[in-house]
Amino acid sequence: MAGVNRGRYTIIINGPWRLYTSTPLNGWTMIGTVQRDLEIGALGLSPVGIYAQINSGVIKSLDQRKVIASL
Repeated sequence: MAGVNRGRYTIIINGPWRLYTSTPLNGWTMIGTVQRDLEIGALGLSPVGIYAQINSGVIKSLDQRKVIASL
């Protein structure tokens, strides 16, 4: 059963990203928080312009189109 919001990202600009990673990665811009289904983490922008979800130093690349649409 698929919901209407399945696969949609919820982004909170300037959200509490420090809850998910203690310090920003070198050269990264921390934007806020991102939620994908039941997963939530810090939203960062890499030095080369890739949006990613960060949880305790683990970096997961996000679907760039969905991030841009959510922003």
